[in-house]
Amino acid sequence: MQQSNQVAHSREYCHARDELDALCAAGVTRGGLMAFHSAYKLVLLAHSQPEYREIGPFIATMDKWPSLIEFTTEYRQRLLHLLSHQPTAANHTNVLMHVQGYFRPYLSSTQRQALAQLIDQYRLGELPLSAPIAQIMVYLAEFPNEYLSGQHYFTFYSPQG
Repeated sequence: MQQSNQVAHSREYCHARDELDALCAAGVTRGGLMAFHSAYKLVLLAHSQPEYREIGPFIATMDKWPSLIEFTTEYRQRLLHLLSHQPTAANHTNVLMHVQGYFRPYLSSTQRQALAQLIDQYRLGELPLSAPIAQIMVYLAEFPNEYLSGQHYFTFYSPQG
């Protein structure tokens, strides 16, 4: 399990770096950078909650910078530093609980409890991360959510990832 998490961590780091570099090479825009950041929010939360809480307000200052290129350079440095932190089970648990909230209006009490139990079993090391994510993917197919569907977190950590 440890090795698969390290592989996912490496894939995340490289994918995010390469995607941001491609965005810059194509001519970065404020909208493009904001969309990039939005798609990585759950990934960032899994890596470092304190830095996640710093990078959000930072990106909100984008329009105050005289140069988008300078801003993007600083953003890239902060992003890669944040992604250099190994994700933890506690942070993944936080992400999963956050995602669970998106399904609250649609799930029965029994379904919510079952998902919460899967998340807790992951937190305790009894199940791999893919177990609660597989159930979340079932709910995402049943109850589509544009924001969650656009999150790279599921690309890296889903059983198909």
